Amino acid sequence: MKQTGIFIKEIELALLDHTIDLAIHSLKDVGSVMHPDLMLLQHALFEDPRDCLISKDHQTLMELRPEAKIATGSLRRRACIHRLRPDIQFVDLRGNIETRLQKLKESDWDGLILASAGLKRLGLEALIDEYLDPSFVIPACGQGTLALQIRKEDQRQYEKCFSETSRALEVQIERDFLMQSHAGCHVPVGCYAKIHGQTVVVDACFGEDEFSCRFVHDTFSLDHWEQIGSQLLKKLKEQEL
Repeated sequence: MKQTGIFIKEIELALLDHTIDLAIHSLKDVGSVMHPDLMLLQHALFEDPRDCLISKDHQTLMELRPEAKIATGSLRRRACIHRLRPDIQFVDLRGNIETRLQKLKESDWDGLILASAGLKRLGLEALIDEYLDPSFVIPACGQGTLALQIRKEDQRQYEKCFSETSRALEVQIERDFLMQSHAGCHVPVGCYAKIHGQTVVVDACFGEDEFSCRFVHDTFSLDHWEQIGSQLLKKLKEQEL
């Protein structure tokens, strides 16, 4: 079961006791299971979903020296990068963006991986040396999206606030995959969906750890988008056989 962070739980409690009326989260941090009296509004606030590399010598991932040290606390990012560069050494990293950037300056690391959305929202995109291809370094489900959470009893007040967009549906597909997987916060899981006309191209990953993570790339009909999450999981599980 996908666990929710302590800070998010505190905000949800404030919603439930009517201290606040609307909560804003990073969607990738919102668990797949939430309190039955709460819900998410239709997703409408989007930023770049890609991960990115900041390196000391302004190199790309493939240009880094053999056995380079990369800092990231994400098992998903480690699993994806390990598939491309199995020689890379990983260093665990926590903290806000400013803390991570400062640690990079003070360390012997070659670079660090961050979500490009956070850097862009802080006006720090000039620091990015490479936007990582989301078909290879698969983003977290809904990465770059701000989630608006409300009480279900207030749903009618927001019904006309948002209109359907292709990115909203892409995020819904990614989110559905997460919910179908029942993934916890200690396993690598990611999904990136892109709509092209009447088809949906999806890259997804799921596993027990960074070394056993499985990957799938497939194309589906947009008419049956509700079934994509379960079909992706089936294909991933078949790789175990």
